[in-house]
Amino acid sequence: MASPVRTYQSELHDKLGFFATWLPGEPIEIGDVGVFEGGRFRRMTSLEELGIASETAAIGATLDVQYTSTRGTAVNVPASAGVAGVATAEVTVDFSSSGAFLFHANGLQVHRLENRMAAAKAILEAHRRKAWEPEWLLVESLYAAKSATVVISEDSAAQLVLAASVAGPIGGLSLSDPKLGLKVVSTRGRLFHAVGAEGLRPLYSCLRVKDPLFGEPQVQPVRSARGIEAAAELVRPAIGDLLDA
Repeated sequence: MASPVRTYQSELHDKLGFFATWLPGEPIEIGDVGVFEGGRFRRMTSLEELGIASETAAIGATLDVQYTSTRGTAVNVPASAGVAGVATAEVTVDFSSSGAFLFHANGLQVHRLENRMAAAKAILEAHRRKAWEPEWLLVESLYAAKSATVVISEDSAAQLVLAASVAGPIGGLSLSDPKLGLKVVSTRGRLFHAVGAEGLRPLYSCLRVKDPLFGEPQVQPVRSARGIEAAAELVRPAIGDLLDA
């Protein structure tokens, strides 16, 4: 049976196309270099420490994301929540299967490595000089959140009760929204929870050097709608690489 964390990481990757940072509050930066270990990214060094220039930028608009596992998660908001005269309300999150989870994030924005071609050439040169380990991965993009709430059930039955303090209806608000002022009232069963946490980088993606069977890696750019973006020899690892590490 898959572990609860494995279920969370696998389903988020299938849905959003990024690896889920574990633990969600683990610090991670563009240009970090490391390995997968026990289902998490472990930093070993960085492009900067290796003397490779890196340029990063935030791109696109910010997003608010609300996603719950395909089964086993129910969010219950009482009808009186936000009604005039009701200062606080309780939000109950019930889980009916191990690995069921809730992922809400406010103000998600993509940050990515901008000078990919130049960095790729420098990485391949380091690889030829044996200064780049074959198992190393490069963090090349991530989602940063202004605030996020992540809850994962480790039991087949669990519950989290949150107290919200907000004027107006709360039914449509994200459980990561600071306006709610959420506080944990009680828990039942084994749960991992980070409620309204600020400054998380909950999602990221990596590149690794692709070694051919014969000869040395070469920089052969691929073309996309945005033009030349990366070297063919730098490839994204699969979710199984993370989960089976």
